[in-house]
Amino acid sequence: MPEVRQSTKGAVVVDDRYAPLIIVTFLGETDLTLAKWFEDVHRRIILSHGVQGRRILSIADATRSVKPTPELRRFWAEMSERTTPAMKEATLATFLVVNSALIRGAITAISWMSPSLRDLESFATIDVAMNEAFQRLARAGTPVQKLSSPYQLPELAQKVHAAFPG
Repeated sequence: MPEVRQSTKGAVVVDDRYAPLIIVTFLGETDLTLAKWFEDVHRRIILSHGVQGRRILSIADATRSVKPTPELRRFWAEMSERTTPAMKEATLATFLVVNSALIRGAITAISWMSPSLRDLESFATIDVAMNEAFQRLARAGTPVQKLSSPYQLPELAQKVHAAFPG
């Protein structure tokens, strides 16, 4: 079931309607409280699929978010270090969708130097990331039915999206 958490400046939507494809949308400014909530929810989803012997593919769409603070950048880096072996085993891939080619290039460069970020792949649009996700899941033996139209946030997140259109 999709989940949404909102603060005064931003929101996070965790959409598991297409599991084992998990789509996370960051809207506006993600503060430390939202980031910790996301980490807890995401960990729970990953581990619940892992217990069932399924691997997930996670897409984080940051195209409607603002630049993270230094505190939040540190949190994201440390979060990757907190990934347990069980979580790694249950994760097929992790995609990040960002608008900026510069940021995508920086992510690639950082991943060369940081083993904890090596598996993070960046994409320019959610549609491109989802197409790749469908192919990867099918190759892994866990096909997901492709959407008949472009991805839309779950209904419960529509009002939140209107507050932080990006």
